[in-house]
Amino acid sequence: MNLGEKLKLRRKKSGFTQEQVAQEMNITRQTLSHWEVGKNYPDIDSIISLSQIYNLSLDELLLGKIHFKGESVMSKKLSVEEIKTWITTHYPEAINVKELTGGLASQTYLFEQGKQHFIFQVGNLKGFEKEKFIDHELAKTLPVRHVVEIHETDDKLAYSIYEFIEGDKLFDLNSQQLLDIVPAVLHTLETLESIEVFNDKEGYGYFDGTGNASYPTWIDFIKAVYNNDIYDWSSLEEKGLDSDVVKNAIQELKTHISCIKTNKKNIVHGDVGSYNLLAKNDQITGIIDWSLALYGDHLYDKANLLFWNEEKLQPLIKEVKNKYISSNETKEVIYCYMLRIGLEEIYNTVILNEVGYDIEWVANRLNEIVKNRG
Repeated sequence: MNLGEKLKLRRKKSGFTQEQVAQEMNITRQTLSHWEVGKNYPDIDSIISLSQIYNLSLDELLLGKIHFKGESVMSKKLSVEEIKTWITTHYPEAINVKELTGGLASQTYLFEQGKQHFIFQVGNLKGFEKEKFIDHELAKTLPVRHVVEIHETDDKLAYSIYEFIEGDKLFDLNSQQLLDIVPAVLHTLETLESIEVFNDKEGYGYFDGTGNASYPTWIDFIKAVYNNDIYDWSSLEEKGLDSDVVKNAIQELKTHISCIKTNKKNIVHGDVGSYNLLAKNDQITGIIDWSLALYGDHLYDKANLLFWNEEKLQPLIKEVKNKYISSNETKEVIYCYMLRIGLEEIYNTVILNEVGYDIEWVANRLNEIVKNRG
């Protein structure tokens, strides 16, 4: 993938049109178009401006390691004035409306009314419903956001209002703060894995807003990624990805899947990382965005941390390896989970055209995981 293709991908994943970016940079749309098709390339100042507009670091913009995930690209970016209108519909005295860093599939704002602070987020209705379920079930056990209300407009735009949680995302912490927060994150993971899944809820794998999941067993969920009736990989190459990446990972998963003997039913966050954990004073104050939550083996969350291997979280990842990869058996289980996570990401991004990490990075990471095991 050349630079122009990457710039085009970053813009689309951020939900901007060429006209919007050109206007923000005070350049012509044709100039931006020439960059994206590779006729010529932006200078360093323009690259910095693009990284700021797309809310990405230079590494993320140029190298493709984008630490955002979501279920679908927002079809429409709402203006601040539109957001303010929606907020004041419910909170007429709202003040100090301020945009926060959001995901690829959402817009997130902070506002005040009286002495209280709230979060207003536009995004995915199913994700909001899952977060409301988690709030109802786990608020006494984990620092989850309280969902005040959820709405959907006539044109199917969904938004949710949450009580504000004090704290910074781990991504925004400095190196020393990231070291200091490791014990608190490990404690949070321990708390998460200790929770017994609600007896009245069915299934394994991704659950819905009612708390029910569709797979009869945990192993069925893991195997589903190579079940042609559920995951149809047939259009992979015509969509531009080398199918060997997927074939090799699937073969590895089939070869080693017998190591997964557990049928545990833990709550799995599904996307634990630097953007979904909030911290203050060396404590975890919030676990947010439960849209990818599922029922299954708690090691799946640890495998998720290891798969994405965020540079920011290396001190945490080191401790997770020391604590949880305690035997060859556990190592093999986590290896299988990492394969499944990579395959899922490729399927959602390439086959289903959902928004996700840069697929070039994901494919290379999956190859690296297979290679390093051998």
